[in-house]
Amino acid sequence: MTNRIMKFDGRDLFGPGEHKLWAKSWRRERVDRGFAGLDGVLSVDLGRRERKLQQRGFLVARNISALKEMLGEISAYIDGQDYELISRHGFRYKHVRMDVFTVTGPISKGSQASCEYEVHYTQLGE
Repeated sequence: MTNRIMKFDGRDLFGPGEHKLWAKSWRRERVDRGFAGLDGVLSVDLGRRERKLQQRGFLVARNISALKEMLGEISAYIDGQDYELISRHGFRYKHVRMDVFTVTGPISKGSQASCEYEVHYTQLGE
């Protein structure tokens, strides 16, 4: 089942534009130690840490002031807190922190206002 709406913190924060989300693999932490008399190294696996997610797309609003309001609402989530992100395909990503939100192209205006954007997230756990 396709959700078609990308939600962040239970809100349709990004609107009806085109949005794509990429989830990278989980990062693992380890400590490598060498000891006298040991041929090689001792490697201690400290377990899974976090993973990065990246989102790109187009924000669309009815006019420039509505687009600026949308940009402000999204930027307000760069607060260090973790939230739930639901992709437009219904995949749930829990404990997601928004790290970077960037407008990557010019703001276009016509019958609607739009701009290209990019978001970087860190998923802290499941």
